[in-house]
Amino acid sequence: MSLFIILKLEGSITILIGIMIQVKFIKYTFLILVISALLISTYSQEEIDKKIVYKSEELQKIRNEIASHKAELEKAKSKEKTILSKLEETEREISLTSKLINQLNREQKQKEKQIEQTRQSIDRLLGNLETLKKNFARRLIHIYKQGDFNDWELILTSQSLNQAIYRYKYMRTISEIDKKSAANIRLNITAITNKREQLIAELNDLQNIISEKTNYQQSLTTQNKQRDRQLKAAKQDRNNLLAQIKDEEKAAKKILNLIANLEKERETIQRELERQRQMAGVRTMNPFLENRGSLPWPVSGQIVSKFGIQKHPTLKTITENSGIDIKVSKGTPVRAILDGVVTTITYIRGFGNTIIIDHGSGFYTVYSHVDNVTVFEKEYITRNTIIAEVSDSGTLSGALLHFEIWSNRTKLNPEEWLANRS
Repeated sequence: MSLFIILKLEGSITILIGIMIQVKFIKYTFLILVISALLISTYSQEEIDKKIVYKSEELQKIRNEIASHKAELEKAKSKEKTILSKLEETEREISLTSKLINQLNREQKQKEKQIEQTRQSIDRLLGNLETLKKNFARRLIHIYKQGDFNDWELILTSQSLNQAIYRYKYMRTISEIDKKSAANIRLNITAITNKREQLIAELNDLQNIISEKTNYQQSLTTQNKQRDRQLKAAKQDRNNLLAQIKDEEKAAKKILNLIANLEKERETIQRELERQRQMAGVRTMNPFLENRGSLPWPVSGQIVSKFGIQKHPTLKTITENSGIDIKVSKGTPVRAILDGVVTTITYIRGFGNTIIIDHGSGFYTVYSHVDNVTVFEKEYITRNTIIAEVSDSGTLSGALLHFEIWSNRTKLNPEEWLANRS
């Protein structure tokens, strides 16, 4: 036997011994990985997203408004108040409570959606785990049946060194796959544990939302009864009607200030509007201007007070109306006359609950004396969306809708922009 053949044989034996040791080591390592996968349990995922908090930024903002209102009431506790002042305080409280309940309803829907998604995620992970476990069990049975030295015996029976090396590489690839399978099992077990923790936290949040909403609904019932008594008493004094006209004049100035502040944010809202309209396929650059004279009415009813200088039918006083007042039944749905972004939902003394919508290009619409608001601030809404219901909030004249249209800081006659009803 030549020296070359002897050296080749010795080299092959060295390689084969190394392969034998490595294959056996891989098998034991694989078994250890599997056992570890079954034992590992972690509660990371940023401590399950800090146990899931349902108190959103919007919800906290309303809470702060309620706290501020209560602080104001506490300060003015010792002062003598008129029946109109008491009525305004109660209505403001009702407005804030309703706003909070509306937001809690929104949080509840979002939370229920999250819970469903989490449950579906758990089901998927359990399905994946079951598949991995079955594949893994088959692999273990195969290893057991083949025995410890079957793999290196396969290498020893190779016809050539190249074949032995090829088989070794093949076996190493299989071992790597086995390692990854074990790692996947471990990851799935960890993910399932985390998701179950998340589900518990989300269910706990949902229960807290429902409980809090129930408490506020009970408070709202009490507040509405108190308002009914105060409203009845306020209507009996004619002087309160005169006082309310002054409140309406102040409310008109308040709207002007709100519009002026919105003008500062106009570019940001315009970009959002353009993005939303592009998604919806709206190609008109200025739909409000282009729909002049054909915009739909927010409600269908009789105009009891027109735009501009008006004479009060009962008191005979002269006032300036910054919009129009439409008489309709209480509870009549109020619709947005065009798509836009809801910028303001607030209570204004003299106007009651008020919504302002930015329609882009400096155009705004104002809806006052409303209740049961169904939209949210910063929300994009489409044309004819129901945004609230007509109420007698902020007025002694019964249910009606006060409606305004603004172009930048200039109030416009709504009848020139709305569709002709004749």
